[in-house]
Amino acid sequence: MNKIANKFRWLVWFMCGLCTACTVYDTPADIAGGSSEVSQKDDGVVRYVLWVNIDGARGTVVKEEVEKGNLPVLKQMLAHSKYAWVGLADGHDWLPDNRGSFSEEDPVTWASMLTGVNSRMHRIKDYSYTPDYVMGASPVIPNTVVQYLSNNDPMLRMSCVTPWENLNHFVGMMQSVVTTASDEQTVETLEKQLSGGDYRFTLAAFKGVQDAGLQGGFKASNAQYVDGLKQVDTYLGRLLEVIGARKDAANEDWLVCVTSDHGGTDDGRYGGSSEAERDIFGIFYYDHYTPFEMKGESFYAARFSATEWATAEDTTAFYGIGADQQLFVEMNIRNTPSEKQSYNGPNWTYLMGKKGWGMFRKGDDVRFRTAVNGTIEEAVKGCNDARWHSWYMGLGATTTGGRTYQISYDGRVQRSGLTSAMGLKEDSSALVMGKGSWPNYDGNASSSLSPYYVASLRLWNELLPDVNVEELACMLEVPSDYPLRDHLIGEWRFSPDELKDDSIIPNRVEGRPDFVFRTDFVFVKVPNTLPDKLASGHLMMENTLVVPQIIYWLCGADAIDSKLDGYNFLSAYKTEEQWRDQ
Repeated sequence: MNKIANKFRWLVWFMCGLCTACTVYDTPADIAGGSSEVSQKDDGVVRYVLWVNIDGARGTVVKEEVEKGNLPVLKQMLAHSKYAWVGLADGHDWLPDNRGSFSEEDPVTWASMLTGVNSRMHRIKDYSYTPDYVMGASPVIPNTVVQYLSNNDPMLRMSCVTPWENLNHFVGMMQSVVTTASDEQTVETLEKQLSGGDYRFTLAAFKGVQDAGLQGGFKASNAQYVDGLKQVDTYLGRLLEVIGARKDAANEDWLVCVTSDHGGTDDGRYGGSSEAERDIFGIFYYDHYTPFEMKGESFYAARFSATEWATAEDTTAFYGIGADQQLFVEMNIRNTPSEKQSYNGPNWTYLMGKKGWGMFRKGDDVRFRTAVNGTIEEAVKGCNDARWHSWYMGLGATTTGGRTYQISYDGRVQRSGLTSAMGLKEDSSALVMGKGSWPNYDGNASSSLSPYYVASLRLWNELLPDVNVEELACMLEVPSDYPLRDHLIGEWRFSPDELKDDSIIPNRVEGRPDFVFRTDFVFVKVPNTLPDKLASGHLMMENTLVVPQIIYWLCGADAIDSKLDGYNFLSAYKTEEQWRDQ
């Protein structure tokens, strides 16, 4: 733990008036918020959030027990919820030196939940909740949901009731923070606070399910684990009854979020990157919502970086851009933050291409560059967040005024026209993915390249109609009967399901070169956040998704910070929140 981080953490603790020997601490309303008066919507309705996290609850097991009728409260909540049984917790592998497990709360996933950014951005990996800063970098300390709410509404009062002392120190700055000794004490404390208190945001956690998972495995065949879920279900019923019995309940709108921070293995471990350990769920309940199950999907992708790269030989220059050759590159890519906690990249960091042409990062742009006459400068920002994006760019036919070009982002044309970037040069070099420098297979890679994930790469020999570009942006694979498939000259799907001979990703276009990994490689399972999934609302649950929904509910969509990796989806159902106007 470095000195800068230590000083910052102790400063926060001092300002919050915390003491490690103290388990209950309240700040008087006239000091904490300037006033105990509750802010209201224009129509006089007051909004509240209760966020209940069930530590260690596996989404697949919870879903199974709900369907069996063993969790009746959760089952009733689904009738008025937007919910996802399928989820992926923060993978932990974004911090390569963290491969251990935990015995209390998982600080990595909790930090992701409370900040709304992934672990590579917040860089918290242990119970100190102190970011692990990179030497020489200016530390970036992500805001927590508490800070976001306080900044937007200084009068908004908050409470935290969990069994995790270190976590409670981390949240800080709330008007009430209580560290409990048992789940029963947690629910009793919540009942007292919710029955008549004016805490607009309440955060709570139950640990019994996680304790049972540690003892007998995070699985449905562990009776104690299922009993723990049943107990929490009972607690939720008690809390909903208290909320419904509040004296001004008719003028209150409550969003109740029920989540899990991580899953666990059948043999009782958590804190790693296996699918069982990442198995989470999320329920967002409001008693006037119509039910909607978010059936999100995941897929595999390969990680590329300065030290993780692959090549595909092209001795016949089939993938060059000569005078009579058109070439358009289509790639599904997801960025990661740099070691300096930024999505902004250095100038001209190479992503993929050949010696004659390539796709590059330039800041948070993606640009297309050729060896002759340079660059298509009309690039747009589009590599500055943690979601999946589709890029389609390249050079078309040669005319008297230059060559046609087009750049599309997530299926939408951003720039098109004529360019002097000709690319009229014999180019029999290999295709390269990763490495970070202009292709030089025996040279040094660029150490400034942040890791990024690629799900699929396709090359076309003709500029496609806009409608097809938009359609293809959401496809990881081109169907065999796709109308324009004859113009597809290269297709690679970077997935372990495609891998052959230990290191080869085959070209799906017959007779064309395969990609071969030249270094150790990593495949990761990731949520599908391509444009069609976001538009349809069929999302996977992620740790980072909770904070944006809370900010939206209490402060409005405009208050959601663009720095968040999580994104708001509840605003899509705003009309359901306006039932009083009907």
